[in-house]
Amino acid sequence: MADAFIKDNLSVVVSFVLTVFAAGGIFAEFTALKDEIKLVHDRLDEKITVINNLGNRILDIEKKAEYERGLLEAKRNEQRTKN
Repeated sequence: MADAFIKDNLSVVVSFVLTVFAAGGIFAEFTALKDEIKLVHDRLDEKITVINNLGNRILDIEKKAEYERGLLEAKRNEQRTKN
């Protein structure tokens, strides 16, 4: 009885099997894309952290440079007023 059903509906059975394999392939592709997006997101987070740290270092260097410039200017003005 099962053999007769398969023989009579071979195209339905083949379509069902192909649909299952296609669904598995699509699922695998979406899973791979999800993993790739997560990897890219993690790498982007690391790059943002590095950029923020570099920005903070630049601000510190600029603050020190301005402090030294002001200190040198104050010393020059002090020497001018003494002379």
